[in-house]
Amino acid sequence: MIRNLLINLFFLIPVWLIRLVALPFRDVKRNTIFDPQAKFFLALMPKFDIHLIGDQDISKIRNQIHEKRNNLRLSRKIKKNIKTIDHLINQNNSLSLREYIPYKIDNSNVILFFHGGGYVLNSIDTHHDMVCYFSEKLRTRIYSLEYSLAPENKFPKARDESVLALRWLIEQGHNPANISLCGDSAGAHLAVSLSQHIKNNENIKLHSQCLIYPMCDPKCDSESHKVFKHGYLLTHEAMKWFWEKFSSAKLDIEDSTFNLMIKDTTIQQPKTILVTAGFDPLVDEAEEFAFLLHENDNTIIQLHYPSLFHGFASMTRLKSAKLAVDDFLREYKEIL
Repeated sequence: MIRNLLINLFFLIPVWLIRLVALPFRDVKRNTIFDPQAKFFLALMPKFDIHLIGDQDISKIRNQIHEKRNNLRLSRKIKKNIKTIDHLINQNNSLSLREYIPYKIDNSNVILFFHGGGYVLNSIDTHHDMVCYFSEKLRTRIYSLEYSLAPENKFPKARDESVLALRWLIEQGHNPANISLCGDSAGAHLAVSLSQHIKNNENIKLHSQCLIYPMCDPKCDSESHKVFKHGYLLTHEAMKWFWEKFSSAKLDIEDSTFNLMIKDTTIQQPKTILVTAGFDPLVDEAEEFAFLLHENDNTIIQLHYPSLFHGFASMTRLKSAKLAVDDFLREYKEIL
């Protein structure tokens, strides 16, 4: 409670004052200054080493994260009403898809959204405020999938559930050419995994995808993993742990829907917006993936926010995060 109060009070401090106070404590890496407000904010956030958590305690950690997200609002409040409807879309009514209907809809496209959390954490509820914000800004209908989490449900369970969600949308009358995919971190990985899977197995062409700081490389050996190993919310150790919990077998690394860094010369993805953050262990692998798409004649737009960190898209109460989110959503809206 005290920490939440301090964080809420922190958001009342003028950003110019934070920048002034932060001058002697500048965090400079790769010739870029880490956003001062983000630096102080992360210092206030609770720290725990997720990679040291045993499987038996993961459920408890999920519940704690859910409770903290409910008690601490990190996304900006929306200005208009967003209507939500929860759909159960599989035969045993265990797979939930939450529909977000904004006050005004500008186009006939819909977005299938996947939340982040390393395939181990989070839910449609932890990302609810973020998706509401997206829906209001994009003025587009969004469907957010409550896919099954690892380690209880390993690869390719979430991918197969994303296929079910896509088929359900098509059964509801949505043309695949009007369906866009979007996700952050693991959710961005799931979007690409789905795109690649249907390219390999079904003759379905989707409209587009927006990938927000995607996890791409299970090897976790890029330079950015070393430079931003810890101190910027997502750590190198946590990322290795997430991949370990998600993987079901050693052979997964040879599957292009698991390991996005496989040099597949036939890779075909829909029109892609890829968002990266400068102070993110995953930034190098995301940029390498963007180049892989470009190299294979895919339409790819990379939007880079050098002073921000992994996770900023759900934290729009931070001034620089809001500016960045509004910027990439404007670009996304342009292609919808």
